[in-house]
Amino acid sequence: MANRNTVRTSESICKRFRCSGSPKIRLQRRILLKKTNMKQQTSATTETLDKGRSLIDFSGKIIYVGIDVHQKDYQVAKLLNGICLGNHRMGSNSEDLIKHLNSHYPGATFKCVYESSAWGFTLQRSLQSAGMECIVVHAADVSTSDKEKKRKTDKVDALKLARNHAAGELKAIHVPGEDIQKDRNLIRFRKKLVGDLNRSRNRLKSILKYQGIQLPAKYEKTNWSHNFLEWVEQEAQKDERLKSTLVLMLEQIRLLRQLLLKTEGKLRELKKSRYQQNTSLLLSVPGVGPTTALWFLLEVGDINRFKGFDALNDLIGFCPDTDSSGDKEKDTGITTRRHKQLRSLLIEAAWQAIRIDPALMDCYQALTKRMKGNQAIIRIARKLLRRIRAVLISGVPYQKGVVK
Repeated sequence: MANRNTVRTSESICKRFRCSGSPKIRLQRRILLKKTNMKQQTSATTETLDKGRSLIDFSGKIIYVGIDVHQKDYQVAKLLNGICLGNHRMGSNSEDLIKHLNSHYPGATFKCVYESSAWGFTLQRSLQSAGMECIVVHAADVSTSDKEKKRKTDKVDALKLARNHAAGELKAIHVPGEDIQKDRNLIRFRKKLVGDLNRSRNRLKSILKYQGIQLPAKYEKTNWSHNFLEWVEQEAQKDERLKSTLVLMLEQIRLLRQLLLKTEGKLRELKKSRYQQNTSLLLSVPGVGPTTALWFLLEVGDINRFKGFDALNDLIGFCPDTDSSGDKEKDTGITTRRHKQLRSLLIEAAWQAIRIDPALMDCYQALTKRMKGNQAIIRIARKLLRRIRAVLISGVPYQKGVVK
């Protein structure tokens, strides 16, 4: 009734001033009409609140959600039929995000996407468990216009993800299982320890060189044996001013070595407990050692998730990049998009394999007749990758001397 009375009042005001042409009266009419419309909106809002909040039913509709993930907050853009329903910032809490989407868009089907980052896959798993489809994409695979590059904001990034996902232009990366992801942390920690140990050794050598302390001939190509560390400690005792620094550096090296030994022990336990069968299969491949085998199993995961060898090769990176336009075709060499650690390990394994497997040695020698050795070894490493895949799929150990 309140709305009808308001409309009638508005109509009476229009009739009252319809015949008037005075500028003053026309101004008064506009002011009265504006006030009347405001009263009408206020009464409609009050009426809605009195009845309770009425929400639109989104049943059967698909809402694409782009999430720009940060440590402290999320930027969330919602897209329905090309229309942005909202683009807001909220705290980085997956439960709050799920509650927000369900409460504001009841009945909708959600398809979420965010870029892979240091924050892992916890958000993806939370959304999946809540019944919301969620994919994680490589940041380099998200197409970006020049305007979006020059006016980059979190809102632009979130809306861009939602639009690309709605257009079907995004390809999800593999999200590892929670168990294998936790196991993977151990071998990655080993890599960091090896790096820390090498840096500590280089710092010690550097300070010896800087202080003019000459290494004996038998220690020039040292493998950092116990005798070499004792010699460094004896040199440290000769100079009180230098003693403190060298002793502390030696202590750091010894602690890192002990920690590395403990980590190696944990990795051996891990191989025996959950990865023993596949590790044994990989160890039958020439050039593949225990560390390379475990790296491969933990980083690649289930080999059957790849449709073929090319899909696996795209992950490792034994394929060339191209830069072609019109009649011009140019190979830019081996791709820069790769799994850095696995590709490096497989190339090292290939160098060992040609010394063990006669067939691979013959293949390498044939390749070196038309290319450089470092280019030929890439081809051998790719052959080795093909054999690793075949061994894991078939479950049959590798047979030396077979070239396919």
